[in-house]
Amino acid sequence: MYKGAIFDFNGTLFWDTAFHDLAFDIFLEKHGVKLTDEEKRVKIHGQTNPDIMRSIFGNQLSQQDINDLSQDKELIYRQLCVNDLKFAPGAEDLFDFLQSNGIPFTIATSSGIENVSFYFAKMQLDRWFSLDKVVYNNGTFRGKPFPDIFLAAAWKLDLEPKETVIFEDSVAGIEAAESAGAGKIYIVNSYGENYSRFPYVIITNFNNVDKKLFV
Repeated sequence: MYKGAIFDFNGTLFWDTAFHDLAFDIFLEKHGVKLTDEEKRVKIHGQTNPDIMRSIFGNQLSQQDINDLSQDKELIYRQLCVNDLKFAPGAEDLFDFLQSNGIPFTIATSSGIENVSFYFAKMQLDRWFSLDKVVYNNGTFRGKPFPDIFLAAAWKLDLEPKETVIFEDSVAGIEAAESAGAGKIYIVNSYGENYSRFPYVIITNFNNVDKKLFV
C-alpha cells in the first residue's frame, strides 16, 4: 500500500507533447535552428527550459538570454494550447478518488511558474491541488533524469519517495522517478514513446490505475 501520488504534468496529466513540439518548431525556425525528431526527444522532452536552451544554443548563454528565450517559446506554446486544455482520460476521476480517501497527491513538473499559473487558471487545478504543494522549475532543481523534483515533491507531501506512486511519460522522467526511489512507477503512454527497456505498467487511461494500491 502506498501513501501518496506524484504526477508529472506535461505529457502525463495534460497530453500536450504535440503543442510543445509545434511551439519548438515555430521557436526554432524563428531562431534559425533545425533539429531532428531524435534530437528533439533527447534535448527537449522532460527537460527544464534552462537545460533545453543551453543544449540548443550553447553554454555561453547568460541567465537573461535563457529567460528571454524560454519566455519566447512558452508564450508560443500557451497561444497554441489555450483552447484545447483538457486532462488525460480518467485523470479527474483519480483525483476525486484520492481526494475523497484523504490520500495526499501533488504535481512535479519541469514547467516554470508562468505555465503552472496558466494551468491553475485555465484548468481550475485548485479543485484538487494547492500551488504551495506543487513542485515546478524555479531554477533550483537539476532537470530530469536527476531525481531532485520528485524528492522535493515527496518532501512536500511529508512522505518518503518509497511511499509514493509516480506517474510519468518521458524516458528522462521515468529515470528520475527510479533515481528518486519511487515505490511504484506508472508509465503514461501519451505519444507513443518506446518504453520497452522499463518493467513498469503502461497506461493510456488513469482509470486503469489499481486503486487498491492506496486503500
